[in-house]
Amino acid sequence: MSGLLVSFLLLRELDRNKGKFNVGLYYLHRYLRLTIVYAFILGFIATLIVYFGIGPNWYDVNKYSNACRLAWWRQFLYSTFTFCMGQTWYLAVDMQLFIVSPLFIYPLWRWRKWGLVWLAAVALICQGVIFFIYARDDLSPTLWVTRADDLATTADYYDHYYVKPWTRAPVYLVGIWAGWFLHVTKQSQSRLAKPLVVLGWILSAAVGLVIVYGLAPYVDPSKVPEVSSLLKMTYGPLHRTAWAFVITWIIFACSRGYGGIVNRLLSWKGFLPLGRVTYCVYLIHYDFLVAYYSAMRKRFYYTLFEQFTVCFGLLVMTFGIAFLVSVTLEASFLNLEKLIFSSKSQSKPREEITVPLADEKTNAERKKIEA
Repeated sequence: MSGLLVSFLLLRELDRNKGKFNVGLYYLHRYLRLTIVYAFILGFIATLIVYFGIGPNWYDVNKYSNACRLAWWRQFLYSTFTFCMGQTWYLAVDMQLFIVSPLFIYPLWRWRKWGLVWLAAVALICQGVIFFIYARDDLSPTLWVTRADDLATTADYYDHYYVKPWTRAPVYLVGIWAGWFLHVTKQSQSRLAKPLVVLGWILSAAVGLVIVYGLAPYVDPSKVPEVSSLLKMTYGPLHRTAWAFVITWIIFACSRGYGGIVNRLLSWKGFLPLGRVTYCVYLIHYDFLVAYYSAMRKRFYYTLFEQFTVCFGLLVMTFGIAFLVSVTLEASFLNLEKLIFSSKSQSKPREEITVPLADEKTNAERKKIEA
């Protein structure tokens, strides 16, 4: 989705400005958009969060706080995977992919055929690298399907695959292609035949269900003690890219009038205020969970009712805190950024009006017009 939005918006700007865009402003806007709120939340974690509670496992909170205190400056370079907030590794990945995105988007706008070839070639190379990493390190399909003899590869899974930009690149490049496709077909009047629409929904639903539930039989080691190499080499390297195509179809179908009830659900206006705070939720939720479980002073029994209650309670609390952060910090700085960087509306140049200098009356009328 990130690649799709970047591609669609930049292509629209290239169309509007005939192939030109402000490179410095392009990167500066992105950096400020991500970093300002990030800096405030990281600063809170580095300094104040340790004083907000205590518990049997509070050392986890102290560990993350100390890490942020020591390595805070690295987080804002987006060039290292040494992170003190457990979820922000993806901010570095996303920023790095964003930095190279014009190398793919501009060729798509300027040289459509060769741009597609270039995009596909890089995507296939990155996908090949993923296959190579899986074959070399014998990685598990996901971390949720791990056997006793696979525990040693957990670190390899993170270090060599999970947090690397080149292993995340195929999904991002699919998004860039999807944004380009939506851009070039936005004025198209052609309609897909109903059988093709039905086929698209069936395939996307089937692939999505396989990705989400396909590994369910392999979660319990007592039922399936060994995971085959074929499963590792198919599901592992391909499931994220396949999921990107599923999302691409949903976006395309909903934006072109093939969405039906799915489009009505996803277009619900109630998602608008929730969507505006999702970035703050992303930055807050992990450390809020760490603090919650670190302060817990009782045994936790995983029952359906208990999980349902805790899940929705944490959800409401996280969105509530994110709302406060969004309206006080994020919205303020976004408005300040718009005030500073938005182009000033220029009034149309006054047309020069030539009036014959015939007599005093004509001269008086001319002065009125000029005034």
